Amino acid sequence: MKYFTFIIFNIILISGAKAQYYPMKNYLEKKFQIVEVNTSIGIVDFRNILKKSITMKKVGKIFLKLEKKINEKIKEKETEIRNEESKLLTQKNNLKKEVFDQRKKDIKEKITKLQKFAFEEQNKLKLAFQEVQKKLKDILANIIKDISKERKIDLVILKENIFFYNDKALNISNEALKKFDLKTKNLKITTVIPK
Repeated sequence: MKYFTFIIFNIILISGAKAQYYPMKNYLEKKFQIVEVNTSIGIVDFRNILKKSITMKKVGKIFLKLEKKINEKIKEKETEIRNEESKLLTQKNNLKKEVFDQRKKDIKEKITKLQKFAFEEQNKLKLAFQEVQKKLKDILANIIKDISKERKIDLVILKENIFFYNDKALNISNEALKKFDLKTKNLKITTVIPK
């Protein structure tokens, strides 16, 4: 791991005309303090680990299947309502105005209920997916923490916050990915299919 030396600068405050002047040697001795800090650093690409992980791919597939089932259920109900509406329109001339208006109102209520159902089911699915993601992120964070303890890394930085680094050994992402997939390979994800 890399070690860094940090320089701490003290700032001179000038208050009005009462500025204090020091000879350069005294100024440097009094105002600059060099502190050496031996800090080992690790770099991790958190997002990429989740993206590449076998578990997250499985979770993504499960939620896509659930989303598809919800959408199929919604389309099925939409088709039923459209058919009912078409049938009503063909009967318009044969029905009393009050009966026609009531059936039209019933169809509008069914449309409103379907829209509410669609919103609620998609929202439940979204929240469930976010909950699973949060739990997986917590597992990954603990794995990274364990790796840093094992390798005596003092500071772990997200790769997205680094402009440039030369030493590839600083990057612990591959190790974290392997341990994450190993730890989560038997993870059971239970799903509730909407009615």
